[in-house]
Amino acid sequence: MTERYFYPPAFVITFAVFFLLQVGLLNRNYRNIGDDAVIKIIKGDNLRSVATKLEESEVIFNKYILIALGRVFGYQVNLIPGEYKLENGLTYLVILKTLTDPSVMRSVTITIPEGLNIKQIARLLHRQIGVDSARFVEEGKNDSLIKMLDIEADNLEGFLFPDTYRISIGGNINIEREIVSILANEFRKKINMEIKEEMEKQNLSLNELITIASIIEGETRYDEEKKTIAGVYYNRLKRGIKLEADPTVQYSLPDGPKKRLKFSDLKYPSPYNTYLNKGLPPGPINNPGLSSILAALDPEEHNYLYFVAKGDGSHRFAETYDEHKKNIELYKQFIQNQEIEK
Repeated sequence: MTERYFYPPAFVITFAVFFLLQVGLLNRNYRNIGDDAVIKIIKGDNLRSVATKLEESEVIFNKYILIALGRVFGYQVNLIPGEYKLENGLTYLVILKTLTDPSVMRSVTITIPEGLNIKQIARLLHRQIGVDSARFVEEGKNDSLIKMLDIEADNLEGFLFPDTYRISIGGNINIEREIVSILANEFRKKINMEIKEEMEKQNLSLNELITIASIIEGETRYDEEKKTIAGVYYNRLKRGIKLEADPTVQYSLPDGPKKRLKFSDLKYPSPYNTYLNKGLPPGPINNPGLSSILAALDPEEHNYLYFVAKGDGSHRFAETYDEHKKNIELYKQFIQNQEIEK
């Protein structure tokens, strides 16, 4: 038996489109209260989930009409994440245009974790809110911001404070410059008079302090270890011993950080490679949090010169190289056991 397909007459389709257009243009949605509604669109939201949020907030009264209009006019693929303030009495099409127009002002919340370098922050913001990564990195070379912070540096690596921020974007705002400015200004607020006075006492420049802090940040996520690690690096600096800090090598590598460094990586020629060069690298290698900055300012007094990972994120410390070698063997055993368990 031959299957037959029913195709709606052209006038039915025309009427349906006309109906949707009339509803979309003329049907204003009035809420019971006069206040504006706040709608949050997150990355991954689709037209259906957004329509449901709008209906639940009484911005619209029929989510299926909005979904149909969005699909007919191609809005479903252009929804922009953010927090929108929608006034009372908007039509369906105006709402759809608002949620898909990059020039419309909206609020977003961004979280910058501690220890990311400027390129990693740029990639994170690209994923979160569509920031242009290359332009963000370029804005990190903003001369006026560098002067404001009173640092001798070519870029703001290390001086973009990691935290959670709520910002407004859209309109004619250069979002990349705006975020760089917000992060740099927050850093400036954190470096208060007390910290500046302590820096002067210790004869530390801001660049030196943040460079040490960034290495500490790269070494551990445990706050309780940070002052101990700071003490190790100050001990080595005082004795003229190379820092031999793995995070500085990771920062040096042209293809970015690796999960595990090879011996050959330690020989990569770079002014940031502290296995090859004595003293501090030219500048910070990431953007450290306040706990690492304070640890760099107040290192623990001890005789440790070495430390090695335990494998759980924490470290074993040693005063002598012989003791250090034993700790290295313990770490190797841990790695071998991990591989066997796999």
